[in-house]
Amino acid sequence: MKYEIPVGPIHPALKEPIMIKCTIEGERIVDVDVICSQNHRGIEWIGMNRNNPVQSLYTAEKICGICNLCHPACLVIAVEEIADIRAPERAEYIRVIQSELERIHSHLLWAGVAAHELGFDSLLHYVWLVREKVMDTLEIVNGARVPKDTIMYGG
Repeated sequence: MKYEIPVGPIHPALKEPIMIKCTIEGERIVDVDVICSQNHRGIEWIGMNRNNPVQSLYTAEKICGICNLCHPACLVIAVEEIADIRAPERAEYIRVIQSELERIHSHLLWAGVAAHELGFDSLLHYVWLVREKVMDTLEIVNGARVPKDTIMYGG
């Protein structure tokens, strides 16, 4: 007999609004349907009502406290493309290194959270031990474990 177990869109184990529908047949999970929801914070409106583009960049950094580099990077790349500005090659390399380190640490963080929610706290600690090494590398590269103000228009 098949059962459908919905989790979300608002659930204590979920950090963002997301809906997970698991289809169960006996003791087997036969299908999982993930529906990502939206969480409107009015960032676009705030960005449009800032006096200059640099203020919008600082607002973009505050979208997420964990990954505060990827959002301003997207804004900077979009503005540079629209304005036909080319960042120096060195700046592009630095952006890639910072973004990849941030992506790795963000994925490790959420893998640890998922392990904790499933009851595997020892796995959480092992994953976060690796994440700490990535955070230490970010500190060596940027001077801070959570870098701010490192991406700017034009380089």
